Amino acid sequence: MELSTPHPIIVPAKTAVLLVFMPPVVSREHSGQRASLLRLMELLQQQVGNRVRVLKIDESAHPDVVRSFDVQELPAFVLVQQGVELWRQEGVVSKGDEMTYLPQLIEMISMY
Repeated sequence: MELSTPHPIIVPAKTAVLLVFMPPVVSREHSGQRASLLRLMELLQQQVGNRVRVLKIDESAHPDVVRSFDVQELPAFVLVQQGVELWRQEGVVSKGDEMTYLPQLIEMISMY
């Protein structure tokens, strides 16, 4: 029996990638925040289509990636294109208000 290898996700080199660094779930409050962020990511991907790839980076699963981007406050949004950081937003404006990022993110992404 042959094992199948997973197929990598192919993203064109010029496509920008929005990395969404997610905080770990340590309380009910964090669980609600993660749910809001996941909704935000879905809405954002629908709005920007294939112009930008939106990827979730879970801090508890990928702490080295979070450290490599020197993220100080979670959640964090980092827009990169061809290895160059174009924009960054760390932390939330206010608790439970993650959706306020949507217009700002769409505007920022449409510039690239």
